Amino acid sequence: MLPPALTSSSSSPQRLWLWPRIALVLFLLAMASLLWYSHREEREEQRAVLISDVLWMEQDLRFHFNQVEEQLRPLLQLHPQQPDQLARLQQHAIFMQNNSAGIVAIQLWQGRQLRFGPQQGVPAELDAAFRLTQASRHAVFSAPFKYQRENHIAVLLQQANITAVAWISLPRLIEQQVPWWFAHRYRLVLQDWQGQVLASKSSVEAGAAQLSYQLALEPPGHGINLQVTAYQMQSSLTRNLLVAAVICLAIILLYSWWRLRLNLQQKLQAEAALQQEHAFRQAMEDSLAVGMRARDLEGRITYVNPAFCRMVGYSATELIGSMPPHPYWDPADIATHEQLFLQVLAGNAPLHGQPTTVRHRDGHLVQTMVYTAPLIDASGVQRGWMSSVVDVSEQRRVEALTHKQEQVLQQTAKLVTMGEMASTLAHELNQPLMALSSYASAARELAQQPQQQALLHSTLDKIAEQAQRAARIVKRIREFVGRREMEPETTDISRMIHDAISLIAPEARQRKVKLSVELPAALPMLQADRILLQQVLLNLINNALDACAGMEKRQIRISAEVVENQLQLCVCDNGKGVAAADEARLFEAFYSTKPQGMGMGLAICRSIIENHHGQLWFEPNPVGGSCFRCCLPL
Repeated sequence: MLPPALTSSSSSPQRLWLWPRIALVLFLLAMASLLWYSHREEREEQRAVLISDVLWMEQDLRFHFNQVEEQLRPLLQLHPQQPDQLARLQQHAIFMQNNSAGIVAIQLWQGRQLRFGPQQGVPAELDAAFRLTQASRHAVFSAPFKYQRENHIAVLLQQANITAVAWISLPRLIEQQVPWWFAHRYRLVLQDWQGQVLASKSSVEAGAAQLSYQLALEPPGHGINLQVTAYQMQSSLTRNLLVAAVICLAIILLYSWWRLRLNLQQKLQAEAALQQEHAFRQAMEDSLAVGMRARDLEGRITYVNPAFCRMVGYSATELIGSMPPHPYWDPADIATHEQLFLQVLAGNAPLHGQPTTVRHRDGHLVQTMVYTAPLIDASGVQRGWMSSVVDVSEQRRVEALTHKQEQVLQQTAKLVTMGEMASTLAHELNQPLMALSSYASAARELAQQPQQQALLHSTLDKIAEQAQRAARIVKRIREFVGRREMEPETTDISRMIHDAISLIAPEARQRKVKLSVELPAALPMLQADRILLQQVLLNLINNALDACAGMEKRQIRISAEVVENQLQLCVCDNGKGVAAADEARLFEAFYSTKPQGMGMGLAICRSIIENHHGQLWFEPNPVGGSCFRCCLPL
């Protein structure tokens, strides 16, 4: 452990830095508050300017509407039926359209009959305004309505039975009435009560908008709102300079404080490094599962870690300073411990470790592996030896159990192989044994006919040939099941196919199945096991015969061709095909779609083809049925 003085000295600088840290935090808070207050004050000032400008714009529009009302009053005194007054009416209308912003048309109505002005129809909003003028002596404004793709309002003024109407285009009104400086600073929008834009004006894109203000526009009313949005304004140069100066001073203060603290930390660096090293070493020692033991050049133990103490059952106090023989040495193996000890002192400790057995304090033995290396100090001088002691008792137990399980698995594998060979023999020898039975029956009948001796000898030769063929099958299948290499030979594929056809042809005729063979004029010779390949072909043809059962027209096509330096054999039938649920498991061992099938045929066929570095697969026949194809490299 570290000395108490060293530990207590580290607390004084912490208390010393308490008040500077508090002062620094307060200073940063004051700077942040100053910046926030300055920004808020600037925003409030901008908002006050915005509201003032919006109120000015609202008064300007209200004044314009009052002017329109005053200009409409003289029209009520003129009668368009009188020529001299008609001329004055036209001049006044032209004057209003040229000098009043937004006016696009002037009309004079008597009752509901148009006496002067363009024929522009009467929108529903204007019709509603006509009804309101009858009860008002002041100008009436209509609700917004769309005419010629622009939003309009109408100003109506009635006296007696005469009504003067001024059509005002809202987009033109905003365009002509809003001054350029206002549009440069703000985006002005007229909206209806649903928020739909009736007219707008701006010389700046809306993406930079920050502040906005909205108020109802009376007149014309009808839910029309005036919304003005302010764009980003440049802050005051003097204020920005002051803020920048404050920030620079704060940065200088922070840098000075950081440098002062860094200088003090350098003085405490040695103490902190020592504390960290001690804590790290202690944590590492406590967490290690490997025992560590240090000895000096005389063999005296100078250090042990907690893991080594738990391994032998003795405390560090009991072990440090002890000389051989140590209390944890196995009394039955003292000679081995002494020999290893002398090897270590001579510098000949095994690099790959030395297995030893130590005895725990309670008497049980612990299997260990000891790795020893020289203990070098900081000056490069060897001061002793450091050993890593690994408890391998569990590993030895697992190795023994694994070895026993491997023996059981080997015996099980032998039994599985014997079962696989028995299933293979029972399946693959079915065809030659049936041929032997047929030939034997024929020979029995021919033996009773003296004049058929030549045919009898031919039948006996075929029996002998089938017996030899069965023997070859047993030999090859035994080798195949034993996972030994095949015995390839130069094989004539055309002859092999015809031999297989000759063997299966009687059964095909009995089942009324037509066999057709499609072979090119010349097929290359193939290095393969002819017997096993013939068994594959016979198996595929026999499966095709079973698939054709129950079909009205039964046909099996056997073909061969060379495709991309590979020999491709194909057996296609027009039978009932393979169900979709069976396709994924078609080549699994012991899985069969036949009631009496063992499920080994296709699995063995695929194994034989893959042992020849080929592939066997299934695909549906386009005309109905199934096609089994196999490819063998040339």
